[in-house]
Formats: sequence, C-alpha cells, structure tokens
Amino acid sequence: MGVRLTIDVNQRLVVSTYYSEINEAEILGQISPIRSHPDFNPSFSEIVDFSGVTGGNLSTSAIQDLSGRVSVFNPKSMHVVIAPQPHIFGLTRLAQRATKKSLIIIGLAALRGPLCGPQKDLV
Repeated sequence: MGVRLTIDVNQRLVVSTYYSEINEAEILGQISPIRSHPDFNPSFSEIVDFSGVTGGNLSTSAIQDLSGRVSVFNPKSMHVVIAPQPHIFGLTRLAQRATKKSLIIIGLAALRGPLCGPQKDLV
C-alpha cells in the first residue's frame, strides 16, 4: 500500500503517486493531506499517477463517492490521471463522466513501450 504526495510550488502542481497495492481508503483519504499541506493552493493543477500500482481493491461505488465530493481544487484547475492499468483506466473514465470536469486521462496506448526515445505522438 502506498501513496506519496508531492507539491511543487514553482510548477503550481500537486502530484499524488500511488504505488504497490492500493485500497479505497487511500484514494478517498488523499483529500485531507492535500488540503492540510502547508504548500497547497487550490489554484494549483493536479496529477494523479497510478503507473506504479501493482494491484488493489477499488469499487465503482468508491469512485462515485469520490466524484460526488466537493473538490479542494478551483474549478479551472487542470487534472491529469495516469492510468495504464485497464481497470483503473475504466474507473477513471467513470469518475470523469460523473464529475463532468476537465480530466485528462493518459491510458494504455500512450504508455506502451519505452518512454524515452522518439515518440512524436506523445509530444
């Protein structure tokens, strides 16, 4: 189980990096550490990175619960989710439809193969 929170004030960016096994409590509980972090500013953008996840337990009801909550970010904040696993990609699409907010999802096709070298479709 794990999640690492990084806030880069210069980039105006909040990054939640999930790794290993994840569970619903970690996903639902991530709002509190973001909100209480001394460097957090609601106008920052957000990246949620699931690329290090090896397994876990997430239900559609947990995603719907999260989607129904008031965001700690401003309405104009950008949100990017990196979801290379098919089930997390699907749950992220569910959240995107439920919240109707601008959510950029980087899924399977964009993350196949090496991330270094010429990949003009990613640039």
